[in-house]
Amino acid sequence: MLSTARDSFAIDSAIGVYGGTFDPLHRGHLHAAQTILTTLGLDQINMVLSARPGHRGTPLCSIRDRWRMLELACATIEGLVPDDREVTRSGKSFTYLTVREYREEGRIPCWIVGQDSFATLAEWYRWRELLDYCNFVVIARPGNFRSLPPEVAELEERCGVVSLDLGQTGQIWRANVPMLDIAATEIRRIIGEGGSASDLLEETVWTYIRQHNLYVEASV
Repeated sequence: MLSTARDSFAIDSAIGVYGGTFDPLHRGHLHAAQTILTTLGLDQINMVLSARPGHRGTPLCSIRDRWRMLELACATIEGLVPDDREVTRSGKSFTYLTVREYREEGRIPCWIVGQDSFATLAEWYRWRELLDYCNFVVIARPGNFRSLPPEVAELEERCGVVSLDLGQTGQIWRANVPMLDIAATEIRRIIGEGGSASDLLEETVWTYIRQHNLYVEASV
């Protein structure tokens, strides 16, 4: 049975949400979540596993393995909570459905998204409606800046803010705070070539990967 985290929140309370395939979850993800948690003064960040991504390729690892790695990592870090709503929900893991669900629960999700992923926003399901239900917190890895297509740049021009109001939706805020330059593709390559990725992963996650021989034949 997959566990879930569905805590009781006050109506219209803000919550940080970091979604991803986490294939695998690495220290860059965790550092970003912890940084936003502290910067925005939130009580917690829900780490939502994108079980069946709707606008990218199928992850190499199974849903169960990625969920277990997420659980193991979050268990060691206060304030980060694994959220399985996209695991237990059938069909594609559309962000639109998730942020709408949070709003129906009386929460205002601050959706943490990397610059590279934010640049693909126009490819997301019902992307023009997302800010009706959430705010975007955009982060960037050092040396990995992807320019925005015109329609996404126009949206940021209209909705970009210097500081985030946690009491309302419809905002895009760039978190100009240091992030770690770690990529899941590089981790998979290292492991696939027989190397060690222990410095890039939480110890519990690295142990799980080795125990289950994950990514040993990965090329990306």
